[in-house]
Amino acid sequence: MKLVKYWGVVLSLLVSAGAWALEGGTIRGTVYVAGNEPLPEAQVVLVGTDLVATTNGEGQFELRNVPPARQELTISFPGYRDSTRSVTVLEGQVVSLEADLELDEQFGEEIIVTGSRFGEKRLESPVAVETVGAKTIQQAGGVSFLTALAAMKGVDYVDNGINEKRISTRGYNNQFSSRMLSLVDGRLAQMPISGMPLGGQLPTPSLDVKSVEVVVGPASALYGANAHTGVIHVLTKSPWDESGVSAVLRGGTQQLLDGSVRVAGTLHKDFGYKFNGELFRGVDFAPDRALPSHYFGGPRLPPIFEADMLEEYDTRTAKAEGYLYYRAGDWNFKGGYGFSVHDGILTSNGGRLHMRGWQVHTQTVSASNPHWFAHVSRTSNEAGHSYQLERLAGVLQASGGVPSDPAALEGFKEQIRGIDHSEIIDSEVQYQNTFGGVKLVTGLQLRRHNPSTEGTSLSDGGGHRLRVTEFGGYVQADRSLLRDRLRLVAAARLDSHSSYTPQFSPKATVVYSLARTQHLRVGYNRAFKSPSLLENFLLINHTLVGNRTGFLIRDAEGNLLSELRPLVPEQVDAVELGYKATFFNRLLVDVVGYHSWYRNFISALTPQANPAQGTFAFYPDGRPVAEGTPVQGALSTYTNFGRSRVAGLDVGAEYQPSAHVLLNGSVSYIQVLSFQNSAPTQKALLLNVPEVKLKASITLQDLGVKNSFVRLFGRYQAAHAFSAGRWDSTLFFPDGKVPARFVADLGLGYTFDNGLAVSANVFNLLDDKGVEVLGAAPTRRSGSLQLAYNYQGLAF
Repeated sequence: MKLVKYWGVVLSLLVSAGAWALEGGTIRGTVYVAGNEPLPEAQVVLVGTDLVATTNGEGQFELRNVPPARQELTISFPGYRDSTRSVTVLEGQVVSLEADLELDEQFGEEIIVTGSRFGEKRLESPVAVETVGAKTIQQAGGVSFLTALAAMKGVDYVDNGINEKRISTRGYNNQFSSRMLSLVDGRLAQMPISGMPLGGQLPTPSLDVKSVEVVVGPASALYGANAHTGVIHVLTKSPWDESGVSAVLRGGTQQLLDGSVRVAGTLHKDFGYKFNGELFRGVDFAPDRALPSHYFGGPRLPPIFEADMLEEYDTRTAKAEGYLYYRAGDWNFKGGYGFSVHDGILTSNGGRLHMRGWQVHTQTVSASNPHWFAHVSRTSNEAGHSYQLERLAGVLQASGGVPSDPAALEGFKEQIRGIDHSEIIDSEVQYQNTFGGVKLVTGLQLRRHNPSTEGTSLSDGGGHRLRVTEFGGYVQADRSLLRDRLRLVAAARLDSHSSYTPQFSPKATVVYSLARTQHLRVGYNRAFKSPSLLENFLLINHTLVGNRTGFLIRDAEGNLLSELRPLVPEQVDAVELGYKATFFNRLLVDVVGYHSWYRNFISALTPQANPAQGTFAFYPDGRPVAEGTPVQGALSTYTNFGRSRVAGLDVGAEYQPSAHVLLNGSVSYIQVLSFQNSAPTQKALLLNVPEVKLKASITLQDLGVKNSFVRLFGRYQAAHAFSAGRWDSTLFFPDGKVPARFVADLGLGYTFDNGLAVSANVFNLLDDKGVEVLGAAPTRRSGSLQLAYNYQGLAF
């Protein structure tokens, strides 16, 4: 009898459960943009419930066990207006719907991914992020996409030549700065040995750049080593972003001739391909003989002028890259190869590097879905026949001067040419999801540096191999409260390195929304810069030595005078207060104030011991530096020194009085509040950037003439002191400062209905004869004419 009752209870429970299951219905749908393009990763929320779905790679979603009733769905995706749809759900039945999201074109609604490692509106970002899109890059008219970054608020822009542009942020710049991390589509894009951004050597031409995002300020909590003052992130176009054939032909002054092409397409919506190519040539700006800064060589013999050692100032670049894409449901796969070869002049802290046949190779594979991202990439370079002008000048002085025979001069260049076939292996796995309203992002990164100079510049001669490994993990939690008016963001990262102790990088930000389009934030970040391979493993002429192990400095009797400790990473802690707001959908205001604490600066290469002055350098194991050579005991190396406090303010505004006019302007101020220095061989470090920067532009779009634009941009920088390596403004300018400079650029263009566009640009319109930074040749007025064609197609 008890058994009968037991099974009766079980049966009644099963019937009740079945009845409950039948109470729900199913909603299936597809989300599109532009009417026919499926939108993956859109969020679909059943209003008033906890039911949430995310669209797959085909824009499809499904919600099950939906209570029968008239229901409302909210469909959202960053950068698009939310869509609310009503559906009637019936018991046990499936209801279908389609939704089309429209782009939200309000100020500040651009979608960025670099600030938090996921898509969010720029206006709502918890960190300072500047961005430019493909349209602005095209209007700026430069050979390099970096030209468009000159207008960014808070960014110091350096024009070193027609194809050599650099940017930095938050001060302490130099001619070989590795304090900003450079990425392309999430992968590392830096020189293996120096850590400098690839810049003009990047295999990706400007034609394929979708946007460039710059995190202004420390960012190591998410990006690790060398995101010390920010991150430069180049995002390229996929075949689904833009399919077809695009081509650009540019010619201008300085014998400029530049052509690039992009071909991209899709097959059956699942397969994609993309091929890019560019050929560029020109004659770079040459220094005047009246400039004392461009004479090289030792002080005891007549110096040699730079141009006397060069046959030409020609600069050339060839680039090519190809990628294949595959989409399988939610997953996206990508793999490709890129190549560039470059001739030209590169300014470094030690002087000027003549790059001849310098090659960069990149290989990458990646996989991603709405929650996972993984990639492995390799970046390598070959130095070709490159050499340092400073070193060549010393050799020529010793041999009696510059030979009249070009073949003899070439022999000296080959004698001192650098060897560099180094590589970086970069890999990462990242996971993101939402748990109980908390947006979680976590990941692991592994980087392997494999330098190879065959002993010409690093201590890897005689078959000795150098290997450096970096491993880091990070986690970020992002939570919105008070009906999304309060946003709390916290992140932390731990990095281990084979050459120094682990580094901990925390981050915390509070964002409060005063209104839907007004956001106030306060944040804290810590970041670090690793000693570069040069700073750790340099070895030239036995006496120029990297500081990986530390040194002991003794007098002639063997008494210890000082101890130089091994290099450790530079560190910075920063507090920021920011305000971003839009008013009437016409005016955007962006204000950032910051206070930074720096410590353990890495010095320039500095003499530390000189036997002629009675000081001798030894390794920690007692071996003398340069043992067995005529210069035994002499040493020049790098050391950590100093602590500093820096404060600054960046204020920017965009105003659109009509659909055809856009005004943009910014002012930046930065100042050293204090510098503590206990190192007797080091001077107080200079910011090496102007304290005051002013920028303004006006863009006229379709004003009077449909499909036309006119853009006028100007930038001003105050006079500033500069010292980095051989470049010291106190030696080359009467008042000890790089003079103030104002540069204006003008661009205008027109696009025909058949896809052909013509544009013209004039750079340095007023022909300012100054420089942005000491070491570069003055860039005079120049101009170019550009023809572009875009055929939309190849989507099958």
